[in-house]
Amino acid sequence: MLGIEFLVLIPFLLKYRQLDPSSKWIFFYIVISLLFSSGSYLIMILYKNNMWLFNLMHFLQFVVLSMFYLTCIKSPKLRYIIVRLPIVMLFVFSIDLFKLDGMKFYNSVTTGIKAALMIFYAISLYMQQLSDKELIEKSIYINSLPTFWYNSGLFLYFCSTILFSLSFNLLQKLQPVTIDNMGLLTYVITYMMGSITMILFYVGFTKLKLLKYADH
Repeated sequence: MLGIEFLVLIPFLLKYRQLDPSSKWIFFYIVISLLFSSGSYLIMILYKNNMWLFNLMHFLQFVVLSMFYLTCIKSPKLRYIIVRLPIVMLFVFSIDLFKLDGMKFYNSVTTGIKAALMIFYAISLYMQQLSDKELIEKSIYINSLPTFWYNSGLFLYFCSTILFSLSFNLLQKLQPVTIDNMGLLTYVITYMMGSITMILFYVGFTKLKLLKYADH
């Protein structure tokens, strides 16, 4: 998925100074995803086991996406939760990494919780946009908003991968999975849905440019 991530990163990078806060967090998420893809492949080749990097990057992605939703969601109660959950997740991540699943296995507890929270945040943002009185009064369709497309990409990705996140650790431990087919299983799921997510991110980026043009 390195190719499409890099291609989508380019327009965000070229227009970085013009990005709004939510778009900047999506930019950071793409950068982390790019490092995730390249780093995990390199470590798998050199050391045969890259699960510790998977687990670390999943936590970093959670922090970045939490900041994205913090810039989009208006509810004070939900914003209060979003600000504090990364600290809770750091505690869960540490226990999962050092006590439960370990460094050599996929941390299904952490990634499963992460996916469930991202789905919850995404639904909350959808509901907010659908009932936003300011958008209704100005006759602004939510599909003209960059955050709608960013959110759609994330919602689609986490909905399609949550069962994988919850079960992959069990798959590793119960079956004699080799490095080759383990990697294949991972990349078939993540590549397809990740590629669609990146495309939706780019659609959101084009909406950002349209909005700036309309303001002039």
